[in-house]
Amino acid sequence: MQHLPNDTIDVLLDQFGQIETIYGDPNFPTTTDAWGGNDTVTATISQPEAEVTIFGDDNTTLHGQSHGGNDTLTVNFNYGWNAALVVGDAQAMTDDARGGNDTISTDDNSLYTNAHVFGDVAGDMSGNSHGGSDTITGAIGWRGYDNVYAGDAGGSISGTAHGGNDTLNVDLDTREGAARTSGDAIGSIGGDAHGGNDSITVIMSGENVWAGASLSGDSSTSLTDNAQGGDDILTVKISTQYTDDADDKMFGDAPTMSGNAHGGNDILTGGAATDRLFGDAEVYNPATPGSITGGRDILNGGAGNDQLSGGGNSDTFVFNTGSGNDHITDFDQGNKAVGSTVTENDLINVHDYGFADWTALSKLISDNAAGDAVVHLSANDTITLDGVHAASLHPTDFII
Repeated sequence: MQHLPNDTIDVLLDQFGQIETIYGDPNFPTTTDAWGGNDTVTATISQPEAEVTIFGDDNTTLHGQSHGGNDTLTVNFNYGWNAALVVGDAQAMTDDARGGNDTISTDDNSLYTNAHVFGDVAGDMSGNSHGGSDTITGAIGWRGYDNVYAGDAGGSISGTAHGGNDTLNVDLDTREGAARTSGDAIGSIGGDAHGGNDSITVIMSGENVWAGASLSGDSSTSLTDNAQGGDDILTVKISTQYTDDADDKMFGDAPTMSGNAHGGNDILTGGAATDRLFGDAEVYNPATPGSITGGRDILNGGAGNDQLSGGGNSDTFVFNTGSGNDHITDFDQGNKAVGSTVTENDLINVHDYGFADWTALSKLISDNAAGDAVVHLSANDTITLDGVHAASLHPTDFII
């Protein structure tokens, strides 16, 4: 088994239009059991139109039982109109290869700058490869619209590959900017692949006027075939006073689920903005009726006027004081989207409001003009249950 050295590399991009590519372990061996070094790479950009690419190991495919090193990769943007591609390990992984446990930071407080950051590979993970448990931190400057972060792969995950248990923290504290984040892959997760148990936190400005954030626990594209989503934690926080301009979408697993995919048991928490929370996915294409299984998810929209969709299986919707005027789109109806006839037992947690008992709460539930039940939690907070009549609700539907 060949172990590569631990290197420290510092690069300054101080010329207009400068382009640099840096490898922590250049010419990574073609042997099937090589281990990358634990490298530290820092790139500092001080001029416009500069671009940097960093691979913690090499722009190659890790195969056999190769293992990426535990690398620390940092890009400091100090000007603007710059771009970075930062990859924890390599271009791709297959066979029984493993990614390292990498720490990646892209500190962008400038303007018109974009970063693509992937914890393990820029492309695809296949075979029985496993992603490392990576920590990714990003800060997005003004008018940075093309920012993409994934805990494992910039492409797809297939075969019996498994995503790592990654932590992503992205700061979108700017009036104009966007971030797309995924716990595992930007592309699809298919075959018998598994997503990791990831944690994603995005901090947004309440004055984010023309852009927003997308958070996906497993894939930014789709979960398909027999793929299994991980048990993920997705959180949005608002850093400034709330306005209606801030907008985000959160998917516990992926925007689309198809085939025989299984969703993970996810926790989604929105901020003081217009949040749209999907416990599993927004669109479902089952191979046969009921072939897609949703996870048992917990959704909390936070403050603001939010839309909450639990998806298939029994989910819990949590409302704290000051929750705003929210909609639950599929209370006890999520299984219908996947063609399942299994009975759901969704719950609505209003414990924070301090109701004495079901009698006290039930007096505050009535149908609106469309025939949908509305729970009047306070003078400013309501829950509307699409397609549900007030008369059909019972004490067992609530946590009081």
